Amino acid sequence: MNQSLLSTGFLLPFEVLLPVLGVLLIRSVSPINTLIYRSFLGSIAALLYALVGAPDVALTEVMVGTLLSSLLYIVTIRSCYTVVVIRDKRSQPEDKTDEALKNIFEELNLSIDFQLEQLSSNILQDIKFLHSSSMSGSPHAILLDKNLYVEVESLKQDIINTKTYISSDQSITVSLIPDHQQSSQPISS
Repeated sequence: MNQSLLSTGFLLPFEVLLPVLGVLLIRSVSPINTLIYRSFLGSIAALLYALVGAPDVALTEVMVGTLLSSLLYIVTIRSCYTVVVIRDKRSQPEDKTDEALKNIFEELNLSIDFQLEQLSSNILQDIKFLHSSSMSGSPHAILLDKNLYVEVESLKQDIINTKTYISSDQSITVSLIPDHQQSSQPISS
């Protein structure tokens, strides 16, 4: 009886911590904090399983619930911090433009991935590149000459508000990709 009471008293703090971590996990807006909470949640659950005499379930929780899910989550988070910028194969921008974009995205703690595609003179026709399966999942942009057309307003605002963009000569123009309802206006290249 005394041993049972002692083990129950030892488990109680961990049992109380599980729902607290669950609530923190659900309410978290930061992907990094979510990863940390999920890892702690899995580790504490595995500890509880081991303490109540289920080592096989504890091992499964550690391997799948903590390690595998954390690894997949890290890969997912990392891919969200990459901006794919599509450039026209025919007109390569100056190295100065590339360097300016790299500095802007570095300030935003984002990676930039330049991909060369055969673009037309109409940006509305080029939207298909943004929605192809090989590039889905990241905020995207199209770079035509010194015009950077971004897919989302928040990315545009982040770029415009960087110290690098403000202090530069702003030779790069940042604007939203026109939506499908607007008239098809050719973009000069």
